[in-house]
Amino acid sequence: MERQIIIPSESPRPVSYYSHGIRVGAVLYSAGQTSRNVDGELVGIGNAAQQAKQAFHNLSLVLQESGMGFQDVVRLNVFVRWRADLPVIMKVKDQFFHNHRPALTIAVVKSLAYREYLLEVEAIARAD
Repeated sequence: MERQIIIPSESPRPVSYYSHGIRVGAVLYSAGQTSRNVDGELVGIGNAAQQAKQAFHNLSLVLQESGMGFQDVVRLNVFVRWRADLPVIMKVKDQFFHNHRPALTIAVVKSLAYREYLLEVEAIARAD
C-alpha cells in the first residue's frame, strides 16, 4: 500500500526527522501536534487554552492535507502536563470536534519534549 508523507505548508517545520502525518491507504496517523505556529514559535506559554487551540489547529492542517476532517478521526490521544488543565483543553477540543466523539485516551504525563509544552495531541483518522 502506498504511503503519503503529510507535512502541510502552514505547519511548523519538523524540528527533527519526522512527518506531521503518514497516510497509508485510507488511514492517517498523525504525529503529536503541539502549540508551535507556522514560524516555529511556541504559542500560549503558560496558557493551556491557547496551546490547545494551536495544537488542534495544527492537527486540522494535517487532516486537511490528507483530505480529511475531524469527523474522520477514529482515535484521539491527548497528553497533558497538568490534570487541572483538562476542562479547558476538552472545551477547546469540543470546538473542533463538535458532536463527533472518537475513541479517546487522555494521559497526564510528567513532561513533554519541551518544558513549556502543556499538551500534545495525536490522532488516527480514516477516510470514508
